[in-house]
Amino acid sequence: MLLRGLRLVSALLLLGLGLYLASVSSCTYVPFEQDKEMTQALSGESTAAADLSEQVVGPDAEAAAFFPLLSGNDALGARLKLIEKAERSIDLKTFLIKPDAAGKLVWLELYEAAARGVRIRLLFDDVFTTARDDQIATLNAHPNVELRVFNPLSRNSGFAMNFILDFKRVNRRMHNKAMIVDGSIAVIGGRNIADEYYQIGTDHEFADFDMLVAGAVTGEVSEAFDLYWNDHWSVPLDRIATSDPKPLQDIVERFRSQSASREFEAYGRAINSEFLKAVEQGTAARHDGTARVVVDHPGKLRARPGEGPRAVADALYETLGGAARDILVITPYFVPQQRIADVLAEQAAKGRKVRILTNSLASTNHSYVHGGYAGYRVSLLKAGVEFLEVRSDAPALITGHDTPLTMHTKLAVIDGQTVFAGSTNVDPRSFNLNSEIAMIVDSASLAGGIISRVDALAPDYAFEVVLAENGGLQWHYTGENGPATFDREPGAGLISRIVARVTGWLPVEGQL
Repeated sequence: MLLRGLRLVSALLLLGLGLYLASVSSCTYVPFEQDKEMTQALSGESTAAADLSEQVVGPDAEAAAFFPLLSGNDALGARLKLIEKAERSIDLKTFLIKPDAAGKLVWLELYEAAARGVRIRLLFDDVFTTARDDQIATLNAHPNVELRVFNPLSRNSGFAMNFILDFKRVNRRMHNKAMIVDGSIAVIGGRNIADEYYQIGTDHEFADFDMLVAGAVTGEVSEAFDLYWNDHWSVPLDRIATSDPKPLQDIVERFRSQSASREFEAYGRAINSEFLKAVEQGTAARHDGTARVVVDHPGKLRARPGEGPRAVADALYETLGGAARDILVITPYFVPQQRIADVLAEQAAKGRKVRILTNSLASTNHSYVHGGYAGYRVSLLKAGVEFLEVRSDAPALITGHDTPLTMHTKLAVIDGQTVFAGSTNVDPRSFNLNSEIAMIVDSASLAGGIISRVDALAPDYAFEVVLAENGGLQWHYTGENGPATFDREPGAGLISRIVARVTGWLPVEGQL
């Protein structure tokens, strides 16, 4: 009797476990297994973009031309203008999309391009995209447009439940960002599709960096796009969301008639950028050189953290290790782990000038990441590495605008000759968990321009962090309303200091 009872209990437990696993599987289901069309970048031959690229770069098959997009307004204008001029194809991938003015402007321009017959492929990551499926799907309804979501969350359960039930998968994200028009001109860098990246009124301004690129290297950007577009984890949006049959043309017409709207004003400023006019007239300062693209294989996201292919992290490590004179690293989040920390310390010990420009605790948008960074400052300062931290209230001091500043730029400049630019931060998440893309540029004029700009702006916009006599840290400021010295994280609130301190105690560095 007892044996029969135990068998019954065991059977019930197994049944319960089976039902539970089935419910979990249902809650986290994503249609990865369904076939989709494999497509490739289209040739830009005989398009205006291809002609412009050839005109700018010349006949050298290895050459490329680079135009830094330093202001958010110029960066938005470049995207909108390229979309307006597209004749054959637009390929765009981004880490996030927000349903704000910038998102609306890009959406409307893409729709008008599709209406002209341009093929549009748009790939976005899911986790930090706040635009709803139905908002995004309005564009997907056009027959010339296809949208795909990379590694989407399951629509069968809420945001938090996805992380609880399927953390290993949904914690791995596509952080890549790039846009290619007619296979001939590309934009690559750190900006996503949201107002704060483009100087459109927000409660925070992000200082970021993109490059407008022409030349054969744009083909490598297209290949990197195709790699992710056709990947197993790239899911057509219409598999998980219903396209809105209401045409965007109605919205376009209303937008064009509302010249006083916030979006139209932002459009006018961006599309009439003096920088863009100079580019079109051939008078903008351009930087000539050569370049290559390095991209993480999407298989990295399916391997155990740190065990998959890390092409971008390895390329950054090798680039920094090859410096002969000086290194400038600009990154919003600096949690180098021992590998990068060691190479920077070794380079400083050899007499190289090594500078890190990153956010202060007050300017960062992720206080917990600062907790991971803080543990490296003293040892690297002792090794001879220099630190500059962005001052959050610099705009108020310099221009009178009280919008807090957050630095989002991702760059490394080596020996005044090599520029490493793209989507990667110097942190474990970029190196081990997410996928990234970078362009490594050989151009003395581009590298020199970046260094000159940092040297000119740093006194007004950043603190120099130094070792104090007591072994602690001090922050020196020599810009507007200076000089001044601070003995603790300047401008940071109590909550931010607590969050950073607690994070520094916890064994979470691998997630930062």
